[in-house]
Amino acid sequence: MWQVLKELILAIFYPHYCPACHEEVEGTGLLCEACRRSTYAPGYLELEKETVPHLDAVYRLYRYEGGIKRALHGLKYEKRRDYLYRMGEEVLHHEADLEPLFTGNPFVVALPTDPKRQKTRGYEIPPAIFGPYLKKHAMILTQALWRQRTTKPQYGLSRAERRENLLGSFALHPVKLDGTVIVIDDIATTGASLEEAARLLKEGGAEKVVGLVLASNAPQRQY
Repeated sequence: MWQVLKELILAIFYPHYCPACHEEVEGTGLLCEACRRSTYAPGYLELEKETVPHLDAVYRLYRYEGGIKRALHGLKYEKRRDYLYRMGEEVLHHEADLEPLFTGNPFVVALPTDPKRQKTRGYEIPPAIFGPYLKKHAMILTQALWRQRTTKPQYGLSRAERRENLLGSFALHPVKLDGTVIVIDDIATTGASLEEAARLLKEGGAEKVVGLVLASNAPQRQY
């Protein structure tokens, strides 16, 4: 509790500098306006259905570059807790774009973090990023998935290696699912993690599974 309060006070009353250009940021967001505009690219990603047969769609907010990439690296490997609050505020800048995803009161599930990594960091990244939006709109996370084994870091692995690395790493809690489930995560690369989650969630009763990520460099779907 005190750690959260401390982070909130620091975020509000002490200067914060954009992780991309190092300009001072006004307000409580993560990025300055110029860097936000240059990397914000909301939309659905182009999926290769033969590699992600259970995953119906993935929606991203940003390209994985610039300040977003640096901040996520800081959260994962440098214990930059000061970014947590500001990432949540960053998502709140884009409420209008997110609203259609949550039509129909879908289940919301966080992709579970490896317990060893969570213990080392002291926090889970996906719930921290999207938690403020969910709280503001009176939505709760459904505890549907958990990590049943440790996996190697996905960075640097091929698509096939990622799929093999993740196979059997998640397990399903005994919850009743139906309709649409939104799975939140920080980054989507090949979609292997979201696909493994989608496979299990559909076994648990979900009819449609949509990934929602902060950032991705995967091709965007063209209409």
